[in-house]
Amino acid sequence: MEFFQDVHRTTIFLLILQSWSLAFSSVYNRLPYFTNYFFDNFLLIYEDTSVGASITQLLARDPDEDSLVFGVSGIEGNRYFAVESQTGIVWLKLPLDRETKSEFIVEFSVSDNQGVVKGTVNIQVGDVNDNAPTFHNQPYSVRIPEDTPVGTPIYIINATDPDQGVGGTILFSFQPASQFFAIDAVRGVVTVIRPLDYETTQAYQLQVNATDQDKNKPLSTLANLAVIVTDVQDMDPVFINLPYSTNIYENSAPGTIVRMITAIDQDRGKPRGIGYTIVSGNKNSIFALDYISGALTLNGPLDRENPLYSSGFVLTVKGTELNEDRSPSNATVNTTFNILVIDLNDNAPEFNRSEYTVSITELAQVGFALPLFIQVQDKDEGTNSMFDVYLVGANSNHFIISPTAVQGKADIRVRVAEPLDYERLSHYEFSLFANETFSDHVGLASVKIDLINENDNRPIFSQSLYNISLFENATVGMSVLRVIEDHVTQDPEGCKWTNHMTLLTYG
Repeated sequence: MEFFQDVHRTTIFLLILQSWSLAFSSVYNRLPYFTNYFFDNFLLIYEDTSVGASITQLLARDPDEDSLVFGVSGIEGNRYFAVESQTGIVWLKLPLDRETKSEFIVEFSVSDNQGVVKGTVNIQVGDVNDNAPTFHNQPYSVRIPEDTPVGTPIYIINATDPDQGVGGTILFSFQPASQFFAIDAVRGVVTVIRPLDYETTQAYQLQVNATDQDKNKPLSTLANLAVIVTDVQDMDPVFINLPYSTNIYENSAPGTIVRMITAIDQDRGKPRGIGYTIVSGNKNSIFALDYISGALTLNGPLDRENPLYSSGFVLTVKGTELNEDRSPSNATVNTTFNILVIDLNDNAPEFNRSEYTVSITELAQVGFALPLFIQVQDKDEGTNSMFDVYLVGANSNHFIISPTAVQGKADIRVRVAEPLDYERLSHYEFSLFANETFSDHVGLASVKIDLINENDNRPIFSQSLYNISLFENATVGMSVLRVIEDHVTQDPEGCKWTNHMTLLTYG
């Protein structure tokens, strides 16, 4: 019993001693304190720090050299950071992004198991060039007229980079460079640098490059700028399907369509209609040109043999762009239109006179050309104007002609083919024919030739031998014989004379 009493007394003593020690230590315990510089300044951590990486180590001292325990408190602190309790090493639990959150106010603690000390640290997130420039208000598109002057600003590209310093400084450029547009590297202003032409290019697709100026790892972003060029009425019309040249038969009926003439407005954005007119070359207004359709038609009878039409036509035609009210504008174009009239065999050969008369001496030699101006012509052309010429009539074989085969037009020569004799035939009359080779067209003229008598015959006695008888008592001076000499001549008045001769003899 006494033993148990001693044990009880001892236990009570120990409890009293422990309680006293605790009370004494709480009264006399010295708290630990942090020694890191950033508790009085700030801690810089770059935003590209990897998750799980050590970012710092908490340092503390305890005057009593008690064991220390480190920790972090607060929702945000515990979310992003973890502290190794024994070593005080702080490591990152989540990725950082300066552009989202640039600083943290974190409360760390250190404890010596008797007291806890807390310290607040301002953790600054350092910038890293981890953001490429960002374009705003896309898509980019602008419409400009083709006559926009060189140097005119047409668009402003807007881009930003949330990084700091040179990593957030942006320069603009076109990739590839444009021959017609330039962009201000700093302001992003797009301007026209060369004249535009809708008829050549209606749209440009430009690629804009925005690059930050970080020297180690520059980042860039691309965007498209569509420049749509709108048409302006700055082009004259143009004829299509040139050159204009056609043929038309001379027997074509009025109203026949010769050719459709077509011009177009080269301003293709909103092309205007065309009005057509004939400027020159329309002899006798033989052609009509529809103002709206451009149909060229024959306006009257056509005859290739007409001197005005035989060489064809060279029309000057004008196309005029029409305003919305159909009034003519100042935009015009001219062209020439060659029209050849095709011949038909519709003409017979014609002599220059219907009758030819001439007088020639009967002494004209064979081959002698009669002094006649005979001309024959077929006004058609080519094979349509080929014909033969010949003489027809009694005794026409006494003469020959040349040429006998003609194309188009010829002078005909009539020549003596046989010796002539007034005393046998003093007058010729025959026909001159021109007959086409390939048709029944015939030309006709008459030829009359009178021979002029010449003294080309000796006198002729009526008998070659005369026998007479005389009485013996014939007296001197008696006419014993009458001799007749036939010598026919013709005087200029056309009268014929006979000469007589009487021979007187004596008995």
